[in-house]
Amino acid sequence: MFKKVLVTIDRSKLSEAVLPHLQKLLSACPAEVSLLTVVRSPRATRRSGADQSRVTHFASGDVAAVERVPPAYVETRGQAIQRTEHELLQRLEALSGPIRETGSQVRTVVRAGEPEQVIVDFAREGSYDLIVMATHGRSGLSELVQGSIAAAVVKSGVAPVLLVRPGKQ
Repeated sequence: MFKKVLVTIDRSKLSEAVLPHLQKLLSACPAEVSLLTVVRSPRATRRSGADQSRVTHFASGDVAAVERVPPAYVETRGQAIQRTEHELLQRLEALSGPIRETGSQVRTVVRAGEPEQVIVDFAREGSYDLIVMATHGRSGLSELVQGSIAAAVVKSGVAPVLLVRPGKQ
């Protein structure tokens, strides 16, 4: 069977649909499992209304000067990255419980970047036997316009891919 399994979980509830299928698979043969979430790099968070101009008026009401006020940030980009990574790792840990019950070892990982590339690179580096991921099930024009992370991973040929379409058995 499979010794190393990579499971991709994004921020949507939809992606969690893979977990019951994964549990069934692992209950027969436990494996080393990596739960991977990929995020695009978060940005610094601006304070509400921080991007404004300051206008100075003469006593007569005429405008004397317009000065651009630099934005104020609630958190820096680095802080946003740390916060996001911490929140996502907590979520992955919570989701890993039922997988651990199968006797499988579970590792949780958060990476930043373009999902297609990060998943393929991570799978290649880890020499995974199987990649499990949810698919939205788009086809035709919708997939052409929006693209498909799952399709890109399948096309890469880095490992066999088990696609789970939520709502389908």
